[in-house]
Amino acid sequence: MSKTVTALALITGAMAAKQPHLVFFLADDYGFADVGYHAKMYGHNLNPVKTPNLDALSATGIRLENYYIQPVCSPTRATLLTGRYVFHHGVHVPFIDSSRSTLPLNESTLAERLKSAGYATHMIGKWHLGFRTWAHTPTERGFDTYMGYYAGSQDYYNHQSLCWPGSVENGCFENTTGPLQEPVTGLDLHNGREVFNSTEYSTIFYTDEASAVIAAHAAKYAVSSQGDRVTMSTPLFLYLPYQAVHVGNKPEISHPEYGLNQAPQWYVDMYADVADPARRNLSAMITVMDEAAGNVTAALQTAGMWKDTIFIFSTDVSPLSELPLPALCNVFSDAVQFYTNGDCVLVVQNGGPLPTSSNYPLFGGKGSLWQGGVRGVGFVCGGDLASFGFGNLPRLSHVLIHVSDWNPTLCEFAGGCPMPSAQPLDGVSAWGALTSGGNMSNRTEIVHDLCLPWMGGSCLERITEPTAPGAMFASIVKGDFKLIVGQKNDGYKPHVFNIAADPGEANDLIGTAAGAATAKELLGVLAEYAKGAGVAHDRDPIDPKSNPMLHGGVWMPWE
Repeated sequence: MSKTVTALALITGAMAAKQPHLVFFLADDYGFADVGYHAKMYGHNLNPVKTPNLDALSATGIRLENYYIQPVCSPTRATLLTGRYVFHHGVHVPFIDSSRSTLPLNESTLAERLKSAGYATHMIGKWHLGFRTWAHTPTERGFDTYMGYYAGSQDYYNHQSLCWPGSVENGCFENTTGPLQEPVTGLDLHNGREVFNSTEYSTIFYTDEASAVIAAHAAKYAVSSQGDRVTMSTPLFLYLPYQAVHVGNKPEISHPEYGLNQAPQWYVDMYADVADPARRNLSAMITVMDEAAGNVTAALQTAGMWKDTIFIFSTDVSPLSELPLPALCNVFSDAVQFYTNGDCVLVVQNGGPLPTSSNYPLFGGKGSLWQGGVRGVGFVCGGDLASFGFGNLPRLSHVLIHVSDWNPTLCEFAGGCPMPSAQPLDGVSAWGALTSGGNMSNRTEIVHDLCLPWMGGSCLERITEPTAPGAMFASIVKGDFKLIVGQKNDGYKPHVFNIAADPGEANDLIGTAAGAATAKELLGVLAEYAKGAGVAHDRDPIDPKSNPMLHGGVWMPWE
């Protein structure tokens, strides 16, 4: 063996032996152009939001400019934790709080796998993967501790979750709430199995909790220190799925204190020059979240852990945005709470419309398969990434990465996870691509969704003509090209776009010979994936026993 090979082997072994702390900060419904560096990069100057911490952190690491997520909340979370596509784990749409739907127990999670690699695992924030039994909750799915809420949205201050019924009649027991016929609401804040009460603004509350977890970890596991670097005997995995900047509860007659876009007044006042009140409040919500990212990294620095941390920032969903009206008509209704299903008229809530987000220059938004619905903000940074083999920093990366890739990637960051995934992974480790500094990746394609009539569940809501030829709701990206089927009400005709040259998806290539050939190829790829797909697990029946009024006004496991 040559001296060069021997040296490389020793370096690689040393890196594998040094396990980094892993912090995953997941924002909710965060617009593609609502981070400062994207607004500058793509020339979007309509009421830009102040994000100095996200800009600064990302500027020291790797900004992921070819990064994809799922179009709605629960699917992104399930895909992140399992490392599997939605048509394999079966979660295509957000869960209704009152239903029996859960992430199946035969799926292993990233937390379980990292735990097998010796990590202390902690979660703070939004779960949204079902809670019918305790076995389906975070501390039974790999996390040592959990502080957060189970549902999809809630009030930022009193932490009550107003049930969202989707398209299910009486899905939130409206017929039991008297003449108002309002969805039920309940306290939804949990410290492990204990119910917790707080009136602190959730973004600040979760940041305080994260800082406490970091300080406690350092106090328990510190072994030695050298300068501002403290060696720990046990590495930390901290999963931070923030509530921000998802809308809060829709105001009800019985709960006028609820609000869709809530932020502390101090932050709202920072945007006094923004005329639109919804945009003003959303901007404030984003700035609080940006400050949270800065405060979490400051807590890691105080604990002497920052230089041994790999910090990943991701959005779970790109929000509803400045969509043209025809596009809104094509967003499947289960992901959109505030638009009518028929003529796509915006429903005004609390005197104003939804918070205005921006996915510029992408077309579409939350709930859609357009680029604005599946491409997200993401970056990787840390205090000393070079010590973990990262080169050519800082940089923009155009490596194709999907949210499913974090499962195998973080396991590789950890030096390997002894516990294998319980099911075959769809995620591909991006370790080599991220550390090398190049744009080569083992991933060549991403299937954003594949819904077929036989899968049942939400697929039957998204496929309105299940017996029609070619009926499906699907999208796949391969190379520079993207195929979408079922997003438009046009008889399941395929549509093809060159998203490298046309990120706004304005020029459908299906009418060209090359576009038709690409559609044929990608439909063939989807047909192969369909052979191994499974049924949907996202529209299990509403269970009357889930009603929080039966549990002291608290959302909690009921079986």
